[in-house]
Amino acid sequence: MKSLQTGGANNGGTEAVNGLIELHRRIARGFRNRENYRLRMLLIAGGLDQPPPQV
Repeated sequence: MKSLQTGGANNGGTEAVNGLIELHRRIARGFRNRENYRLRMLLIAGGLDQPPPQV
């Protein structure tokens, strides 16, 4: 049986982003506004921190 040759390519980056999205999807269950949820996912995927809530 011949092994699959990938030339060193893998999907590690995609899996890492997917893991972050899944984690924060569970955290963000309370978002009622789809746009807020979308923005949260973009912030997470970009590696930005969510700003502290305004008091």
